[in-house]
Parts: sequence; C-alpha cells; structure tokens
Amino acid sequence: MKKLSLLILMITFCGFGAMAQNTATTPEQRAMVMTERMDKQANFTPEQKAQVQSINLEAAQKLQAVRQDVQAGTISQVVAKERRQSINKERETKILAVLTPEQRAKYNNMQARKGAKSSNANLPQTLKGK
Repeated sequence: MKKLSLLILMITFCGFGAMAQNTATTPEQRAMVMTERMDKQANFTPEQKAQVQSINLEAAQKLQAVRQDVQAGTISQVVAKERRQSINKERETKILAVLTPEQRAKYNNMQARKGAKSSNANLPQTLKGK
C-alpha cells in the first residue's frame, strides 16, 4: 500500500513538472512572458513594450542556441554559463537604455530585492530569522 501511494505521488509530481516545462517552450513564448512580467512592474509605453519584447526575443533566441550547444556537446557547462551571463548582461544594458529614470529606479529596486532573496536563501536556517 505504501509503495502504491508513493508511486501515485511520484507520477503526480512528474505530471506537474512536465506541465511547468511546457509553459514557455519557445524563445518567442519566453520573451513574451518575460516582457509581460516586466511590464507589470514598469508600466511600459506601447513603444517601450515593443522594444523590450524585441530585446527579450533576441536574448531568448541566443539562450536557446546556447542550450542546444550544451545538449549537442559542442560547448561545456562553464562556457555555456559565461555565454548566458554575457547575453543577460547585454539584454539588461539594452533594456536599461529604453527605460525612463523612474522605471530604472523601479528596475534597480527589483534587482536588489532579487539579490537579497537569493543571498538570504544561502544562509543557514538559524540566521534567516534574525
């Protein structure tokens, strides 16, 4: 009975994992999701939204190529990480050029909060509450 329950639980989680992976499978879909998420925070003008969508699409396509190179074994994980960082840095620079000073301040605050969350996640449990 325990094995059957465990098996059903595993199948359920695998199903949810597969659904999560299919939410944004193409570079176009990933760029659209990213742009929409950013638009909620920054309130883009229609022109800005189009520019950011184009920037995100370009980055998503480059990241997809890196992912394919890793899968094909033509580049190492270390090289892939460096390329991803470079692509994301270029994307951020282009997006910052599109934003107004007020939007840049919001963006910087979002980035600072993300950085604080990720650094806090690495702390031992006893330090997180203090």
